[in-house]
Amino acid sequence: MDDSAPTRALEVLRQRLGGAPIDWALICGSGIGKGMVAEGSGLGLEIEWTLPLAELGLPAPTVAGHGQSLVYGRIGERRVCVQTGRIHPYEGHPISVCTAALAAMLECGARGVALTCAAGGLSPLLVPGELAIIRDQINLFGPTPLVGPRFIPCGALYTPAHRERLQARAAELGLGQGGRLREVVYAHVSGPQYETPAETEALRRLGGDTVGMSTTYEAILAAAHGASILGIAVVTNVAGVVGLSHAEVQERSDAALPGLAALLGGALAGDPAQG
Repeated sequence: MDDSAPTRALEVLRQRLGGAPIDWALICGSGIGKGMVAEGSGLGLEIEWTLPLAELGLPAPTVAGHGQSLVYGRIGERRVCVQTGRIHPYEGHPISVCTAALAAMLECGARGVALTCAAGGLSPLLVPGELAIIRDQINLFGPTPLVGPRFIPCGALYTPAHRERLQARAAELGLGQGGRLREVVYAHVSGPQYETPAETEALRRLGGDTVGMSTTYEAILAAAHGASILGIAVVTNVAGVVGLSHAEVQERSDAALPGLAALLGGALAGDPAQG
């Protein structure tokens, strides 16, 4: 897979849209994508078409629990394009390929980006299975999709108004502690190996509450395009423990899916520009 992939992805998506808009781009993490767009999902997406990533000239994700397509449709008045599975740098692909589908959606006019992920819990307050709103991130050790002097500000990367909208929706649904979700800092690690206890402690001391192998570079790309951003992590495990497996991560993501889909369904019905 070469760096012509982003150009081809944009050409194919633009042709498939035929001038139709994208209000929100939604990126799904481990164990989330297929169920998110399934019939009866709380997301409430009225599907108009599905486009395999392969038709965009992109590799299929190799990680279990990730879908392999873009799914386009409506949530109320909003046009939403869902990437049902991620392509990760640890799968051996350059960052330009990993972000090519999102870059194409942004170039086609997506004004808001919703990022979801499975994450390990660094904070002792977090309980496996809970949903957490991402308020900030640590990408000191992760890749960036930006090349050259693109000195974008990241002082409010995750849009405060969207975090408030998610909290209001969580209260309606009775999610979290007393109808309120924890707001967390997401720390990026390269993976694919899970974190050691020493790495877990180091990330915690740096200010991380959760840890994962994705998401941060997508937020950076979205910010570079002027899109508003919201992020939700499914806390699937305690980081740095013995015996952790990807099967456990998938199981916790599956269990959290109904609440996550309902939360996003309400948030993505709103205007991405109101943030």
